[in-house]
Amino acid sequence: MTYFKEYLHKSGSKQSDFATRIGVTQATISKLSNGEAKPSLELALSIERETGGAVPMSSWVDGAA
Repeated sequence: MTYFKEYLHKSGSKQSDFATRIGVTQATISKLSNGEAKPSLELALSIERETGGAVPMSSWVDGAA
């Protein structure tokens, strides 16, 4: 399970609500949480900020997490 997917699950955040808060679509959040896509640096930073650091930018880099 990815840091992001785990964060969404543990926090009880709905993908659609999280997507709205950071300005992307629910489909984007779904792809990110399922490991089907990786965010841009800008989006990774937005996710890190929105999660209060629970999902660090480095978690998206293979081998860094």
